[in-house]
Amino acid sequence: MPSASRATYCRWVVNALKALGPSTPKSVYEWIRKNEPVPAADLSGQTADGENLFKKEVRFARWKMRQEGVIVSPKRGVWALS
Repeated sequence: MPSASRATYCRWVVNALKALGPSTPKSVYEWIRKNEPVPAADLSGQTADGENLFKKEVRFARWKMRQEGVIVSPKRGVWALS
């Protein structure tokens, strides 16, 4: 389980996309790492299948907000606010 809440991850993704505009996931990860207080446990943590916890939570936040219509993908591999 992540140290930061899922709502916090959603807020961080929105902040990144506001600052960057339409961006690749890699750019969003980097912006969040540099500009938000991500807990070290999330950055170094892994899921049971060995996936990085931080990246998984960012992707989940993006998926959730896409379901809600907050985020769109104007083209493959790009995230943007709607």
